[in-house]
Amino acid sequence: MILDIADVEAVLENLLRKGARPVLFEGVTIPFDVAAAADGLLPLFLLTGEALWREVKGEGFGLTTQPDEGALLGYRLAMIDAGSFTMAMLATMEAISQACGPNGIVVEKLGDVWSASNERVEADQRGKEQRQ
Repeated sequence: MILDIADVEAVLENLLRKGARPVLFEGVTIPFDVAAAADGLLPLFLLTGEALWREVKGEGFGLTTQPDEGALLGYRLAMIDAGSFTMAMLATMEAISQACGPNGIVVEKLGDVWSASNERVEADQRGKEQRQ
């Protein structure tokens, strides 16, 4: 199911605002609208959420990005192909939750969340192969 990126941006921005935890990137507070934007941090949030969803369900969801020199990270989110809006948002909010520190949401921790999830998937796969 292809999700409307504008809907995902709007809901995530609203959730971030209601949560009132600052989004910190390299020690700088990122405005909620920038954090939730397709050319902001949204691709990173969704990518990390997708890794957690893949770990739990055994399948991820499709994300397409494209280079964008004007984007915060150098690329923008072009498409979200997820099973449902709810699935994508729940996985993304879990990723954000795991990246929280005492002072707010630490963007750099998203890489750790993504790596740890992938390592658990790989360890599980190795364990299954060894049992066969």
